[in-house]
Amino acid sequence: MTESTLNAKQRRRDEALQVFKDYPDKIAPAIQEKILAEQIVLGMTPYDAYLAAGAFTFKVIADPAKWGGNADPYDVMWGQSVRPDKSQIWMTFENDTQYPAEGKQFFRVFFQGGKALGIEKLKGAI
Repeated sequence: MTESTLNAKQRRRDEALQVFKDYPDKIAPAIQEKILAEQIVLGMTPYDAYLAAGAFTFKVIADPAKWGGNADPYDVMWGQSVRPDKSQIWMTFENDTQYPAEGKQFFRVFFQGGKALGIEKLKGAI
């Protein structure tokens, strides 16, 4: 692992621990454990998933009833943690912690209603 990867992981871990401290009632203890284990589970928000797995690519289809036609996809994605809606979000990650017995893997997480509803392991590079 490169030094920059280790630094990014440590910064993300520090951010997660600070969030747990500042907002103890916002992230369930079981989700906190998975974030610290660097694993995404169903029911996480997009922000929880980022804290757990790090860098990602993403696609957003914003809920037109809430966002209209020109919504910033980052606003839509991060807004799901506090005010979920019917937006659809796909976040794609690569890490070696989601499937520890299989090494580094690409996987995609689907969110709707502000929660992870599906996790799909991807074949090959994205």
